[in-house]
Amino acid sequence: MSFDEVLEKAAQDGTIPGAVVLATNTSGDFNFQKVIGKRSLQAGSDDPLRLDSVFTIASMTKLLTSIALLQLHERGTVGLDQDVSELVPILANQSILTGFTKDGTPILVKREKAITLRLLLTHSSGAGYSFMDPKLQQYAKYTGKTFSESSTIDDIFDWPLLYQPGEGWAYGAGVTWAGKVLEKLTGKSLEDYMQENMFQPLGISRITFFPRANPALEGQMCDMSVRDDATGTLSAAPPGLPFFGDLKDCLGGEGAYADLSDYAKVLRSILLDDGTLLRSETAALIFQPQLPTDAARAGLRKAMEDPSWAVGDFSGPNEYDWGFGGILIAGDNHPVRSRGCLIWSGAANLFWFIDRTARLCGLWGTQVMPPADQKVEPLISLFERHMYALGGK
Repeated sequence: MSFDEVLEKAAQDGTIPGAVVLATNTSGDFNFQKVIGKRSLQAGSDDPLRLDSVFTIASMTKLLTSIALLQLHERGTVGLDQDVSELVPILANQSILTGFTKDGTPILVKREKAITLRLLLTHSSGAGYSFMDPKLQQYAKYTGKTFSESSTIDDIFDWPLLYQPGEGWAYGAGVTWAGKVLEKLTGKSLEDYMQENMFQPLGISRITFFPRANPALEGQMCDMSVRDDATGTLSAAPPGLPFFGDLKDCLGGEGAYADLSDYAKVLRSILLDDGTLLRSETAALIFQPQLPTDAARAGLRKAMEDPSWAVGDFSGPNEYDWGFGGILIAGDNHPVRSRGCLIWSGAANLFWFIDRTARLCGLWGTQVMPPADQKVEPLISLFERHMYALGGK
């Protein structure tokens, strides 16, 4: 079957509720757009998915926040290796969780290394995710601390560090804390900063952390859909991520909502190196390996030995580093991606890539939980390969 036929079948048989697929190249002679399926699986809902429907983009927010912090770095407001501990006191006051005694008591030691912007943006600061990390889950069980439906970053991510900053790697809340650094340095919310310094210059009006506060987006949010493990069927759920409550803070690593055609404008701007968001020398940092130590690189390699937690096709060789905003292809043996290609995703099985060597960027969007859904993953792989075949250099 063709790519279009596979997608049609997936929407019809309930593999996905629907999808928005976008890709373009540097020359502008390839502009792929496809929209299929429904905005909601709620009974009686016949609303078709549209190109401008608003998605919960989850960790796709990390690229946006990384670009925002690179703007501050470019202006000399903050250094990548500057100690920013005083700007994030809740995080900075955490001890390192090194293990547990025989009776289950957490073993905590003092943080000895600086927390820097580079470490926050590359998941090497020690800040993990309690809903992903077994050690933090064991800590929560012992202490009775819960991952509650809190509304602020300080409450949601108030957990011990997993290692001394720079001495490991764990996917987590570092980029969210970096968003707090930006807010302290600028005196603006991350929302207001992005609107003024990123979205308005690109003509973007439909990316926000607070869609319910925007009347123009009413009725345009995609519902989430959840896969039943036993039956494999999807059922409808409310928009948003199920593990967050009514947020007051801008979660710079997880919290944005976007019309994907607007998000694609960010990808295209970075692909083209058009200078709208970042100067060329700053934008180049996005595509360079940024992990600071051998220990951090080893931690990422170990995490990617079983990449079942990550959305996308990671069936190729374990040749990765971390750029700014996503995982970086750090080898020449991938089936389609070039060395220096940056990719990442969102929990509800969204995925994007920017490959400057192939002169191509693309974006796949659906709304299916849990992350790395085994029925959606083959579709993402097919999408990526098809875009390279059609639009690569």
